[in-house]
Amino acid sequence: NDAELYARIALERAEEELRLHPENANCACLGAIVLAFLGERDRAAKWLGRSLEIDPSDINVQYNAACTYALLGEFERSIDLLEVWLPQAGAEMRLWFRNDSDFASVHSHPRYQKLLQLLQ
Repeated sequence: NDAELYARIALERAEEELRLHPENANCACLGAIVLAFLGERDRAAKWLGRSLEIDPSDINVQYNAACTYALLGEFERSIDLLEVWLPQAGAEMRLWFRNDSDFASVHSHPRYQKLLQLLQ
């Protein structure tokens, strides 16, 4: 399947980038999303923890970590991060959030619905 092939290529590139630049929190977080997509939950959680350890205040890390938690089924943790992220997010990021399929699994959650109401 093409999606899995490209995900594995992305993961290889993320692993190489982290070998060269272990402080790259965004790369670790994006790699966590790929690992979650591939069903490698434990590795995804480790990479996610690493990214949040490196730079917990980076809004891109916060957002992508929230995506990863949603993909892993950890809805409360996902929404916790979104609540921190939302006040810092610009208009473009807010629009992206409103339409991001990574959050499909939490759409019916009351706290998620409340966040969507704040966007209006």
